[in-house]
Amino acid sequence: MVVPFLLVVWPFLIPVVAALYMFCLAWTRGGDPEEDSAAVQYDPPENLSPAECGALLANTVSPRDFTATIVDLSVKGYLAIEMSDCSNELGPKAKQDYVFHMIKQPSEWASLKPHENAVLRAIFLPTNPLRMLTDALSRLQKGAGNSGPVATFAKVQAMVNGDPRLRALSEAEGEARPVVTLSEAQNYFYLHKTELGDCIFDALVAGGYYTGRPDRLRQLYVGAGIVMGMLLAVLGRFVPVPGAPWYTWVLSGILTALIVAGFGSFMPARSVAGARALGKVRGFVDFLERVEKDHIARLEKTPELFEKYLPYAMALGVESKWAQAFGRITVQPKWHRGAGGDFFPTELVEGLSGMSSQTGHRMAAAD
Repeated sequence: MVVPFLLVVWPFLIPVVAALYMFCLAWTRGGDPEEDSAAVQYDPPENLSPAECGALLANTVSPRDFTATIVDLSVKGYLAIEMSDCSNELGPKAKQDYVFHMIKQPSEWASLKPHENAVLRAIFLPTNPLRMLTDALSRLQKGAGNSGPVATFAKVQAMVNGDPRLRALSEAEGEARPVVTLSEAQNYFYLHKTELGDCIFDALVAGGYYTGRPDRLRQLYVGAGIVMGMLLAVLGRFVPVPGAPWYTWVLSGILTALIVAGFGSFMPARSVAGARALGKVRGFVDFLERVEKDHIARLEKTPELFEKYLPYAMALGVESKWAQAFGRITVQPKWHRGAGGDFFPTELVEGLSGMSSQTGHRMAAAD
């Protein structure tokens, strides 16, 4: 009885071995270097935008990073955000529309970071599908290195570049739209999601905060887990193995795939510089969350201070607490055009949260 039982269960040794191997791999290569203690920081890390701080903290790029970038660019004077007057319309406030007004022309965007420039282009410049395809092929070639798909990518690009009409279409830049509503932008903004994420992580890798892109490393392990699971399932289903029912191989494949993919989520690691910057980001989050404390409450709470750090608070998920600390001062930001009357920080953040949730919902539809 023991021998037949062992023949039945031995395929499950494979996920056990995979778990031990992945645990050792995560223990030796995963995780971050030891970071400095997160003392309170009164300023964000130098040269890091709100979106980059949010991605460094979460180890991933989320829709809130993009909406925080929109607000940051508004504070810097590149665009203005207007809340449309829906007082005569039925429905929850979250359904309220928002209007983006372009303040600075595209010729003035050159000094911005790549992801900031990409956000403005995604809003105000007409989407060119062919240009997005060629840009995506360029990024894939860069990421693929010397692998087989590079030849295929190169052939497609050569076909586009070799045809004058296709090349002209791919290089065409539509006339900028000075006014765009969020409901209009949602129809195509999600198409730029991959480009925006690439720009943020490429900048963090170039800045030395990561040795490799964490999103691609996760995709690598998820893909490896799926391939291993499918191979085990095919082995048990189509290759006769004495004493081992086919369904045990299928279950073994599923478990192996889940183990490899699960441990892979812990593999992305920041560099030493990234770990130090992460400590500063966490210290800055502590500052944004604890503004009611005595030693921080003594700061002069001006509208300028509120606006300066609001995009960071949005990217780091503490915008409500940041706004509550300024609840007794009237904020009239030049970049925010409301339906009328004065705006207070809590009301302003509530309205911007509606914009963030709508944008995030549309971008999540691309997943």
